[in-house]
Amino acid sequence: MTQISQLLKDAEVILLEKGLDQNAAEILLETRMGLSRSELWMEINRELEPNHEKQFQTDFERYLSGEPVQYILKTAPFYGYDFLVTEDVLIPRPETEELVACAEAFLKKNPLPTVLDVCTGSGIIAIALKKAFPEVMVTASDISGPALAIAKKNALLLNADVRFVETDLLESFKQNGERFDMVLANPPYIAEAEKVQMSDYVLKNEPALALFAENDGLAIYERFVEDLQYVLNPTFWVGVEIGYTQGEKVKDLFQKSYPHSTVVIHKDINSKDRFITCSNILV
Repeated sequence: MTQISQLLKDAEVILLEKGLDQNAAEILLETRMGLSRSELWMEINRELEPNHEKQFQTDFERYLSGEPVQYILKTAPFYGYDFLVTEDVLIPRPETEELVACAEAFLKKNPLPTVLDVCTGSGIIAIALKKAFPEVMVTASDISGPALAIAKKNALLLNADVRFVETDLLESFKQNGERFDMVLANPPYIAEAEKVQMSDYVLKNEPALALFAENDGLAIYERFVEDLQYVLNPTFWVGVEIGYTQGEKVKDLFQKSYPHSTVVIHKDINSKDRFITCSNILV
């Protein structure tokens, strides 16, 4: 039997050698054992049970062969909750939490009755907002049936009463004449040309449908902004995540369609353009 400390030391050498995330081994071990990081360190000199050691070796091999930790464990943290994730959905990014925080801050000052989350993926934005505002009617949509199946499971696991609709962007709501006060979206926005800069962990594992868009990554925004007029209430707040090079172009799209609204580019924690808000509600 191997001590936890020895197992992690050996793993660290391999991770360092391969230039991989130094936290990966600890995350794999603590999650499978149901321990927090501090609890793991308190037991660092304990000998690992054979079943845990075997599970770790299997998980670690999968990680070394190019599978993201979140898909191996089928879980990813977001906004204080643990979400189920599979290869059918994107792995939640910390940057997206900043869009949710912005929407939450706005709703605290200006309570709105209806929220729509477009391109919901695993449901993270819709569910996080529903947990923060149980009284708000939250709808989430996606073009991918398999992604919506994961989002529905997450809503059940986290006890969030969200309505899910399978549709291409705003199509279904446009046809049904449904209107909303707040609309959020984290659409596919990566240009095909950017593939060369992306890690194999993303390219080989995460769904391309949720990553890439034509016209330098702007194609989805163009359709989205054009159709918003059919689904927005007279007073509204819209928030969309963007690629860090797309701020001015997406801002222009909103300003042309909504000249009487306030359009703002927001930077993320790394000072990169990360999301845009468009609203005609005076704050």
